[in-house]
Amino acid sequence: MNKIQVIICCLALLSVASFSSGKVKDHLSVTKPNIILILADDQGWGSTSVPMRAGLKDSASDFIKTPNLERLAASAVVFSNGYASHPNCSPTRVSIQTGKTPALLQMTDIIHRNSGLFYEGNKLNPPQHINGLPFEEITLAEMIKTKRPDYSTAHFGKWHLGNGGPEKHGYDQSDGNTTNAEGDTKADNNPKDIYGITNRSIAWMHQQVTEDKPFFVQLSHYATHKAIEAKPSTIDKIKQRSPGRRHQSIRFASMAEDLDESIGMILDEIEKLKISDKTYIIYLADNGTYPTKDLGNINGPLHGWKASIWEGGIRVPFMIAGPGIKHQYRTTNVVSHDLYPTICEWLNIQELPDGIEGGSLVSQLKPALVQPNIPRKHDFFVFHFPHYQLNKGSQPASAIIKGDYKLIKFYEDDQYLLFNLRDDVAETEDLTKHYPDKLNELKEDLATYLSSIDAAMPTKNNDYLAEKDPGLKYLPVKARLLIEPYFVLD
Repeated sequence: MNKIQVIICCLALLSVASFSSGKVKDHLSVTKPNIILILADDQGWGSTSVPMRAGLKDSASDFIKTPNLERLAASAVVFSNGYASHPNCSPTRVSIQTGKTPALLQMTDIIHRNSGLFYEGNKLNPPQHINGLPFEEITLAEMIKTKRPDYSTAHFGKWHLGNGGPEKHGYDQSDGNTTNAEGDTKADNNPKDIYGITNRSIAWMHQQVTEDKPFFVQLSHYATHKAIEAKPSTIDKIKQRSPGRRHQSIRFASMAEDLDESIGMILDEIEKLKISDKTYIIYLADNGTYPTKDLGNINGPLHGWKASIWEGGIRVPFMIAGPGIKHQYRTTNVVSHDLYPTICEWLNIQELPDGIEGGSLVSQLKPALVQPNIPRKHDFFVFHFPHYQLNKGSQPASAIIKGDYKLIKFYEDDQYLLFNLRDDVAETEDLTKHYPDKLNELKEDLATYLSSIDAAMPTKNNDYLAEKDPGLKYLPVKARLLIEPYFVLD
């Protein structure tokens, strides 16, 4: 063996690393990897102590401390431009289960919200949407059980997709057909069922390892959704902390830090079970978080919050760790419906259901970029929210992201806004007058896509009376959402 060959061999050995022990196999040699998908609820892009974008200080909180997420991120690919498929929870959750956009599936808002204040008396009539994960859809769990029957599957925590719960859609074990309500535990030792979800998952994983069964498990946390709950001991600890310049909410930070503690419990269990070298961990949130009284948006430097198609509603913490993966930041755009084909590629499932829109991220997890084995159907993302959520200032809107550019369409006044997200992550400078060609390109892409899937659209309310607009009482919030990146909630 010559000197060059020796050097190459040494470099190859040094490149092998994992999130825990530093000794793992390359993902291609892991024939039966375990997969753990952790989904946080309403966790903002800038509301952890992990910088979500290299060099951007405000992409990490200056008050909330999440050391276990830092621990995970230290061996993960952190996707700076990681997106939830929708600014509300049920639609994003259905995107994970199906690999398809909520717009394609006609689940454009949370299930069982089809009437009332958000539907009556507004300038537009929002469309109806489906109220459950369609049984005809082949879910990720069903695909795994069909193609890899040696695998066990489980889903613990929040489902919020109706239609019988996880066990009617391919999961061997679950907490049932849960919604938000089950997360309001009001238990000092188990706020938001954080520790219940975690301990049930740990017990189940231990059983699978004991029985030598590979597994896929999804932990869907209720934290950091309202109502805010946290351990009294955590609240007392954080009360002693100096407030940050941007973030100061003691109770929100306490809930986030309890959630972070549970992440540490999972990481510790993986090490105890000695499965670090064959276990992938995916971490993301279902949408951005809600407005708080913090001086800076809890979502970081982003504009907006959940229930809006501004970046604060859809850009979320998003990272993947596991065999053969080294820590790095990626600025490629990725989205929650990419997870279905990613997991399928890990499991060597090559034939996917018709209509899958996501693309595998496996190529993004390598040191050097290569062509994906399962490419996306489109070279853009569409976020379609044709509904009102008046208490959060939202009106029917769609957005498309293609490369560095994002176009937003507001349907009430047929208004378009264009941003370069690489240079202007806070969406402060409208470029519609500066780049007419890019504006027209994205307008055409958006219109063509929505038409091609027969997307549900808002319609004019012929009985609309401006003086009786139910959104008038929320006008200050709406105005702030449209024109101000940051605000103090009254």
